[in-house]
Amino acid sequence: MKSPRRQPLAWDILQEHLQEAAFLWKQRWRSLLASDYVLSEIAEGDEARLLAHIDGLVIGGRPAAERILLPALEGEETPSIVAAACALLESKEPDWLPTVLDWFVQGADEVRAGISQALSLSGRADVTSSLVKRFSSLDAADQVFALEVLRSRQADTGQVLTQLAAEREGPELLIAAIRAARFAPSATADVLIRQGLEDPEPRVRDAAIETGLVHGSRMAWARCRQLLEAGEPEARPALLAFALGGEQAELEALSSAVGDPARRTEALWALGFSGRLSAAEAALAALRDAGDRVALESFALITGLPIASVLEEEDEDEDEWAEDEEDDESSEEEEAEGSEEDSAMAALPGPEELPGKVRVAAVEAWWKKARASFEPNGRYLLGRPVKPESLPALMEEVPMRRRPVFGWELAIRSRGACRLEPLAWTFTQRKQLVAARELRPESLTRAFSRLFSA
Repeated sequence: MKSPRRQPLAWDILQEHLQEAAFLWKQRWRSLLASDYVLSEIAEGDEARLLAHIDGLVIGGRPAAERILLPALEGEETPSIVAAACALLESKEPDWLPTVLDWFVQGADEVRAGISQALSLSGRADVTSSLVKRFSSLDAADQVFALEVLRSRQADTGQVLTQLAAEREGPELLIAAIRAARFAPSATADVLIRQGLEDPEPRVRDAAIETGLVHGSRMAWARCRQLLEAGEPEARPALLAFALGGEQAELEALSSAVGDPARRTEALWALGFSGRLSAAEAALAALRDAGDRVALESFALITGLPIASVLEEEDEDEDEWAEDEEDDESSEEEEAEGSEEDSAMAALPGPEELPGKVRVAAVEAWWKKARASFEPNGRYLLGRPVKPESLPALMEEVPMRRRPVFGWELAIRSRGACRLEPLAWTFTQRKQLVAARELRPESLTRAFSRLFSA
């Protein structure tokens, strides 16, 4: 009996899978930083379709890999590189992980950037061990990417951090090392945290604050206080930390920072994370003064005000004209926008300028009815009291741009036990948030100064 003939591969369909996967990866990436997307919209939309196209590429087996996926790694477009690398890592026969890692080491910057995204997302446990084995042989530029992959995979980075050279050229490797130290033993992390807090480069200092607070460093908390008292305009982690874990005096200082033109927008953005009635009132006062969207968004994040209900309708003709102008410029700005998004996602996202005029009177009328439901000593998110058991559900409704900050807070309050990676697949993020239910109720309102030991 003759064995059945294998059907020939439809190369045009496989090529379409790659093109669609690249497009959807780009869409998903932008949505991860968007103020107008929530987790379910990504999970059920771009991400679901992206995963389906990756599956389509995997089904093509070795012939598809050799004819379509491997050549894509030689390209210059990051979305296609990510899509191809994701499919290769999912393939079983043969195992393409060594080949993907070779490209990670030998490829140009855009190749490394794309492959690092695929490595970060991969569910394969051996990605971590293979990268650790190669780490000492990597040059500084490759180590930066490798550390970011290991950090996003939440791998224990203690072993690789001890392999770093004492002398480093430029701040990039130090920043990556400090960020990765979030998942290193305290003894290893403390050295990098102390070094970073004393560094004159703001990006290094901010990375040290982010990691230091997760490790419970009082020195990092003191540095936040110094920056706020000095009126430092570029101190986002410090402002956010005061909003998330400050006592009443510190929240009042944060509210006062709204009056400083150099810090107004960042301070308003931070206020929304506090969840306190006093912060909502401060945001409303700022909204009365200028009617800007950042004040509105922070107020709504605490109170649950439906933002769409208090925005003025925009002129359709003006919208069409603006869209035409944007289309003309998009091709020139696309590459720059992509790099800006990449750098933004490497840290705690900040405020985003969104269109729409606010009807302040409508906000005040809504608040007049709703205010009685809020207790001065309580903490609220989207108008509901914050409790451990409700956090996973609430985080489904938080705008994507806000999720990295709340994830950082949960890591601080749990001393690293609850780890939310905001770039991970949505199903992975949901699993990670389950740990939030184990937090004690009082830990969600306790000041950071009472959490830190040394």
